[in-house]
Amino acid sequence: MAVEVHEKLGELAALVSGARGVPLSSSVMVDREQLLALVSEVRRLLPAEVQQAGDVLAQRDEVLAAARSDADQVLAEARERAEELVDAQAVTKASRERADHIVLSARDEAKRLRVDADAWVDRKLSDFEEELDRLKQQAHRGRDRLKVRGGEDEVPGGATATSPETSEDESASS
Repeated sequence: MAVEVHEKLGELAALVSGARGVPLSSSVMVDREQLLALVSEVRRLLPAEVQQAGDVLAQRDEVLAAARSDADQVLAEARERAEELVDAQAVTKASRERADHIVLSARDEAKRLRVDADAWVDRKLSDFEEELDRLKQQAHRGRDRLKVRGGEDEVPGGATATSPETSEDESASS
């Protein structure tokens, strides 16, 4: 339709351009019937063209409204996703902080247990050392008694007297 309107307007322009000039003026003489027929054709075609333009504008408005709606929806989804990511990041951060706290607590507890275990082992070794000292002292006292008793059994001249128990043990072993 737009082509037809342009064609008719072109015919109008050709009619005016090809018209005879009026002497001593800038006016031209055109065929009235031919000019009015072309104007009627343009008028007849223009309402369809104007209607088409209106339809195009309405479609454009619909397309723009749909695009705005889609854009709003995309923005809403993007905001929602961003909030989810922020929430997830906050959860991740809180989890990391909690894990760090647990690790530090575990290290502190392990250190405390190691110190307690070392103290317990040290106490046990100290008790064992005291028991060994006590047994060592008993062994020294026993040896000292043997030395004293051994000195009582000596006879003048360096010979050792045998007790009846010793001579029985010696004769049994021989």
